[in-house]
Amino acid sequence: MTTVLKTESLRKQFGELTAVDDVSIEIDDGDITSIIGPNGAGKTTFYNLLTGVLQPTAGSIWLRSGDGATDDGGGLREITDAEPHEVAQAGLSRSYQITNIFEGLTVRENVRVARISHERTRLDFRSRATGDEAIEADIEELLELTGLTDIADTPCDTLSHGEKRTVEIALALAIEPDVFLMDEPTAGMNPTEVTEIVSLIRELDADLDATFVVTEHNMDVVTDISDRIVVLAEGSILADGTPDDVLTDERVTEAYLGSDSV
Repeated sequence: MTTVLKTESLRKQFGELTAVDDVSIEIDDGDITSIIGPNGAGKTTFYNLLTGVLQPTAGSIWLRSGDGATDDGGGLREITDAEPHEVAQAGLSRSYQITNIFEGLTVRENVRVARISHERTRLDFRSRATGDEAIEADIEELLELTGLTDIADTPCDTLSHGEKRTVEIALALAIEPDVFLMDEPTAGMNPTEVTEIVSLIRELDADLDATFVVTEHNMDVVTDISDRIVVLAEGSILADGTPDDVLTDERVTEAYLGSDSV
């Protein structure tokens, strides 16, 4: 396996509070890695550091470089101080716990905006965007890949919660990520929607080269999709391993799995 994302001694302090505390982790391609822990464990702060929303107090972040240019000689480029748009262009994408789409646009129009943004092309979205055949082909492929073709021309403000979450996944995929961070992908979903989104994640993992990293509170989902589980507690790594190893770890069982806050 190849390391696609790693952190070294990553730390984030907010005054007296240490939200992420000396986290060193390597994410390999081919695995779905789930990051779990109670509220306040540091998961969201960790994601915000990876995506450039926050700058670390100490430590470094490295991402596999899609263009072949590296800083470490091993295929990784440091992105520690990169801005969010630079991180996205480097190949790290994220979907959010709260849907982050343009409600007034259709599904297709949302995907088009995301795809054009990735191309760094300055276009009049109303008139010229539809004229680029390559972009339109990419849009149709994304819609088909995420199962959104049948509702492509539906305004997003009329969609169900599960459909909106799927649109957000399509938007994140529009930047052609090497690594895709999914933040609570099943949050607020009913059981049917959870089943559908789990199936979609499995299909995307099988069909795409992107590596998936998931934060999730639903332990049934975590055990269903994960090749590896990392447990954060008070900003530090408590456990890291296969689902069988982590779920039978006495520290995890006592601290988390017996609580509704996992």
